[in-house]
Amino acid sequence: MKKNPFYIIILVFCVACSSDDTPKSIEEETEEIEEVEETEEGNQEQEASLEQPTSTIDYNSLSNWAFHPEQNINLLQLYNLDIGIVNKDLELDGSIEITNNAKTDTGVDVFFVHPTILDNAPESAEVVALADQPTERINFTIIAQGGLLAKYGRVFAPKYRQSTGNTYLDENVGKVLQASVIMQSYSDIKAAFLNYLENYNDGNKIILAGHSQGSYLLSMLVRDLFDQDVDLRSKLITAALAGMGHIYAKEGEYVGGQFENISLCQQIEECGCVHGWRSYEEGQTYNDTRTTLPMFNEELVKYDVINRAVNLASDWYIMDGDYLTENQQYVRYIALSSNVNEDHGFNFVAHDNLYLSRMRRDSNTEIGLNITYSPESTDPRINDLAIEEQSLLFDFWGYHTKDYATYLWPLLEQIDAKLASCN
Repeated sequence: MKKNPFYIIILVFCVACSSDDTPKSIEEETEEIEEVEETEEGNQEQEASLEQPTSTIDYNSLSNWAFHPEQNINLLQLYNLDIGIVNKDLELDGSIEITNNAKTDTGVDVFFVHPTILDNAPESAEVVALADQPTERINFTIIAQGGLLAKYGRVFAPKYRQSTGNTYLDENVGKVLQASVIMQSYSDIKAAFLNYLENYNDGNKIILAGHSQGSYLLSMLVRDLFDQDVDLRSKLITAALAGMGHIYAKEGEYVGGQFENISLCQQIEECGCVHGWRSYEEGQTYNDTRTTLPMFNEELVKYDVINRAVNLASDWYIMDGDYLTENQQYVRYIALSSNVNEDHGFNFVAHDNLYLSRMRRDSNTEIGLNITYSPESTDPRINDLAIEEQSLLFDFWGYHTKDYATYLWPLLEQIDAKLASCN
C-alpha cells in the first residue's frame, strides 16, 4: 500500500430647478418626486453592489485541478482508504473498509477546497500564483482531510490562487484591499465549481467540503450560488465548513445571517444545510472573534458573497450540536498512519477511547469543539494533538490544523445518515 484549513448613506435628493415658472399640480409634483426617488434608489443600489472579478485560471485544463476524476492518474484515486483500528496495546482491533470512489460516478460528487498551504508566503495581502504553491503538500493535505469523502463519489478538488494568511488576520489590512484579494481567490473557486456543474454534475447530489480559507471560500459559494437557487439547493447534501470558526445568525435563529435561506444542520439526517466546527483544547479561552475576519467585512457583502456582516450586539455563533453535546464523550480520532508512527499496513488509522470531545459555549460569540487527550495510564498511543500546542498561533486557533482528524468520524456518520434519509 502507498502511504503518505453605516457606511453612512448620504441621500442627496437633487430636485431639478425648472426654468418653467408655470405652477405644477400636486399630481405632477408627486410624479416628479417619485421619479427622482426611484433614480436615487437605483444609484444607491448600484453603489452598494460590486462586480465580481473573473478568474484567470482555465479549469478546462486538468492540470489546474489537484484532483479530478478525469485525470489519467492521481494519488487520491490510487490511495487505499481502509482504516485500521488501533487499540491501547498498539494492536489492530479490526479495520473499516472504505471503497475509493474518487473516479466513480455514484450519483454523489464531492467538491473539496483545501486550506491555506504556502511556503514562505508574503506578509502582504495578496494572492499567490499556482506555480508558487507547494503542490505535494497540498495534495497530501487534501487526502488527510477529505480523502475519506471519496467513499461517496467522485472528488473534484481545484487548485486556486490562495490568499496569504495575513489577508485574513492582519488588522492593518484595509477592508477594501482584503475584499479585493479574497475575491480573486473566490473567483477561482467559483469558476472551478461552475466548470464542474456545467460539464460533470449531470443531476448528481453534491457534498461541499473544505477547511479554513477553503471553508471561507466555500461559504461564499454557498451564499452566491446556492442560497437563492432552489434547484441547486436541492442538490446539496451538506456543506462541511471546517475550521471557519462559526456560522452566525440572529440569536436563537439559524438563517438570515451569513446565509439568507440555508441553515446550520440542526438534525443529523437533514440535507441542504451546513456543518461548522473548530477544535480547541478543553478549557481553552476562545480568541477568534477578530474583526479582521471576512464576516466583518461589509465590502464582501457588496459582492453578494455574504448575506450580511456579523452584528455582535444581536448575533450568535452556531456550530454542530447534534452529534456532540455539552457532555464529554469519546469520539473516534482518524489520522494518517504516518502522522502517528503506527505502521499496520493502513494509510489511515482510527483511535478509540483516546480523545474526549464536547461542544462548549461560553457566550453568544464563544463556542467551540473542545478536545481532551484522555488515555488510560497504560495507553502508549501518542497524542497527535500535542505538536499543535507548540504553535505560536495555538492561543488563537487551538487545534485548528487538526479539525478534520478530531471530527471526521462524526462528519462521515452524519453524511451517511443524510444520504440514507434525504431524497
